[in-house]
Amino acid sequence: MYKLFKLTLLFVVLAFAFAPEMKLKRVSGNIYMVRGVDALPSLENRGFMSNAFAVLTKEGWVVVDALSTPELSKEFVENLYRVKRAPIKYAIITHYHPDHWYGAKTYKELGAKIIAHHVLMEEYKSGQAQMALDGAKQRFKGLFDNVVLVPPDIVVKEDTELKVGEYTFKLIPLKHSAHTNNDLVVYMPKERVLFAGDLVSYKRIIFAGDRNASVGGWIKALRMLKGMDVEVILAGHNEPLKKDAIDDTLNYLTFLRERVKKMKEEGKSVDEIRQALAENPFKDYKMYNEFYNANIFAVYNQLDYEED
Repeated sequence: MYKLFKLTLLFVVLAFAFAPEMKLKRVSGNIYMVRGVDALPSLENRGFMSNAFAVLTKEGWVVVDALSTPELSKEFVENLYRVKRAPIKYAIITHYHPDHWYGAKTYKELGAKIIAHHVLMEEYKSGQAQMALDGAKQRFKGLFDNVVLVPPDIVVKEDTELKVGEYTFKLIPLKHSAHTNNDLVVYMPKERVLFAGDLVSYKRIIFAGDRNASVGGWIKALRMLKGMDVEVILAGHNEPLKKDAIDDTLNYLTFLRERVKKMKEEGKSVDEIRQALAENPFKDYKMYNEFYNANIFAVYNQLDYEED
């Protein structure tokens, strides 16, 4: 028993010893970020598998996305305070996935106003979000133990301007499902910076399997983003991107949807489609093994209710 205890303790120590370090870096001006690892959540990576951003204004910090756990969001705040110990005024959640929402309790406790898409509030009130958290706690035992869901203080239904200090943030809630049914993008028009959540990715397979996702709606959203005057895109899982990253995401989703649709109409099963699409231009993308085949299955099912 004692040997087992020592081995368990050694495993825990080694896991945290090799856990990814959170490093704050300046994107430009007063915009900062931390970069998560490209992996599924685990005890070993502490769930630190997405990005978070913050803008320092004359009134205080505006945070975009809350990371996966209160432990991670507290660490993020500690990094921000090393730049300047200013109040956290707002925390904007781009959608309800764990790596973007589950750390929000930290900001609520610090007095920040939580901002999110109005549908995120509906998911919270309905109990669906709590069911998802309970499932995550079972699947990733020990990782989300301290997560407590907090509802937004401000819900966004229409395009809304938020002025904080010298900066203007345009909050744009999607009106239809895309990556989720509650995607909210944040645009700084003067700086030409877009916080895109998980709508945009580059050389990385994105997750299309959310229960409320719609790849068809996602493609429409990307075409809308292409029409915006954007120089820098800050997304959930990449280094800062240029605008052409939208085309990379669009090419992948269009490839997937068009080919799955054609073969489904020909009567092929999802397994036959997976086999037919085993050779593709995206095999070198990050998270390929984790998401590529799962996304084929997701699109196959979404086509039953999506409009062309």
